[in-house]
Amino acid sequence: MTQENTTVNHPRLICTAVGLAMGIAVLVLSLMHKIQPESAIIMLSIGVTMYGAALLLFNK
Repeated sequence: MTQENTTVNHPRLICTAVGLAMGIAVLVLSLMHKIQPESAIIMLSIGVTMYGAALLLFNK
């Protein structure tokens, strides 16, 4: 067996993870009625921005 060298694009992974975490956080806080709509919109916009940044990053 040979071992493949796989490289991880860390900035892309981080941007994707933060975007996903923001979406999940807004969902959970909304279900608990613990977030204001203005704050939810800001958090979701940060998440979408991070997803956009992840898509714009170059693959190595």
